[in-house]
Amino acid sequence: MKKIIATVFVGFFVTVFLGCAQTGTGDAKTAEYTHIKTDMTQNEIHQVIFNAAEDAGWRMTEFKDNALIAEKSDGDDTVAVTISFSRDYFFISPKNSDLQNILEDALEN
Repeated sequence: MKKIIATVFVGFFVTVFLGCAQTGTGDAKTAEYTHIKTDMTQNEIHQVIFNAAEDAGWRMTEFKDNALIAEKSDGDDTVAVTISFSRDYFFISPKNSDLQNILEDALEN
């Protein structure tokens, strides 16, 4: 009985420790958020991002209220990214500087 309790106790603390370690080192530390300076609603930002990326040749897919998936094919290579946004910022994961520049330009106007 003591072995079972000790095993459960150690297993619980190992699980909690590993879980906390993983949540603290997520993508948020490496993500580069781009601040949106214009005053628009979230729907307007959604439309600007969607249209600007689509006009640049990206295939856009609705994902969530505040996220889109963008894909672009170049021959045999396909790039896929997730664009998350709010009224104040957007970020692209994984990073794609070409798409980021397109969106920054579109959101400035």
